[in-house]
Amino acid sequence: MATNIQLTEQLHAAFSAGNYEEVLALVADDIETVSYSNGYTAQGKEGFRAFFMGFANAFPDIKITHRNVIANGDWVAVEFGATGTNTGPLMTPNGPVPPTGRKVEFNVCEIHQWKDGQLARIVNYQDALSLMAQLGLLPQPAGL
Repeated sequence: MATNIQLTEQLHAAFSAGNYEEVLALVADDIETVSYSNGYTAQGKEGFRAFFMGFANAFPDIKITHRNVIANGDWVAVEFGATGTNTGPLMTPNGPVPPTGRKVEFNVCEIHQWKDGQLARIVNYQDALSLMAQLGLLPQPAGL
């Protein structure tokens, strides 16, 4: 039986490799997905799929690199960097944004709740301001 940290690592490795069926195999049918920067909340696998495919479609070469991972019981907190090239439309709360062709690197923190080897809840916090600035959709914040 894998530890919850190993499950989080497996989830992100499968996503980075484009193995989306493997990602979904790690997820509970009634998963709760929350993404504060996108104003997105969903219940169930299809809602989770829509969330992660929004990034996979916008950045087909997206890769996740873990920086810090902390676990306590069923809970895992993971800080990571994501890199990719925006060659597909990016879904935003205001609708899709056409691809810019720009390469980006942004910071993310996720909280995962694992139950019986399946992801039951994910809460995603990301640096949306920096991402939008790198895509040329906002002025570049100072210091970035």
